[in-house]
Amino acid sequence: MLDAHTFGSLDTMQLNQLETFRAVVENGSTQAAAALLGITQSAVSRRISQLEQELGIDLFLRDKGRLVATRECRLLQGQIFGMVDRGAQLGALARDLRLGNSAAITLRVAVPGSLTLSILPGILRDFLAENDKVQVELHTGPYDTIERMLMDERAEVGFLRVPVQRAGLKVMPVIEAHTVCVMPDNHPLTARDHISMVDLRGEPLILLGRMRAPRRELDEAFWNAGLAPQVRVEAHSVMSACSLVAAGLGVTLVNELMAHDYDHLPITYRPISPALSHRFAFAVSAEAPLSQAARGFVEMATGRLQSLLTP
Repeated sequence: MLDAHTFGSLDTMQLNQLETFRAVVENGSTQAAAALLGITQSAVSRRISQLEQELGIDLFLRDKGRLVATRECRLLQGQIFGMVDRGAQLGALARDLRLGNSAAITLRVAVPGSLTLSILPGILRDFLAENDKVQVELHTGPYDTIERMLMDERAEVGFLRVPVQRAGLKVMPVIEAHTVCVMPDNHPLTARDHISMVDLRGEPLILLGRMRAPRRELDEAFWNAGLAPQVRVEAHSVMSACSLVAAGLGVTLVNELMAHDYDHLPITYRPISPALSHRFAFAVSAEAPLSQAARGFVEMATGRLQSLLTP
């Protein structure tokens, strides 16, 4: 049994002394231990002497150049081996954490639901292929909910429209996306390269809710063109708006980035003129340092999102 003084001494030991002890016991000699560890035989002897000094116990008797394990050595052997194993586990965990790929990591990501149909699944597929030990916890919701989750540390990374509404969030600008006009594939306006507000005169419109900032910008664009938009349906997500367009209920005006998530639908989109832009960013709490896993995810996702808008 190790007493309190001995446990205090263990705190000062170096792991390499314990690893050397194990190598000597398992291989039977300092020469074999030296070959295994890639050090000199004298270095092995020095580490064993240092360990004995730390413990205050003779672990081996020196007999004509041979090391003979003492009774105390045999009693301590199991605990020392266990410490070496735990040290190896600690080193492996630290290495995985440094690389951002560990079973101990749960990456919590919050995004708007309008990105979750195809864009985000593709990003997560590639991210998890490169980080096969990481677990991802995915949250969806409107931007104000995502901001609250970041502030409460229920999410580590969030995708937001900028500027953000809450202080205490650090943003990493990602992309600038323009507003596009989304139409059924067979709509006459698909023949045009650009759509103006005047082109939409008399068109049944599916627009995002009036409380949203993009909607206010659209209303102003119509007003500047001397038009009153004929709103047929007010939707509250890009997903709903594009699905309604695919059903033939009208045309919508949404940001190009999220429109890409619905490329599988029978819809076509064209940029509008004059251009209206949207800025998006990944955001994190300014109080919580970003993990290596989160940095890797943001880097991969940023590249993927930017590539969607590259002609």
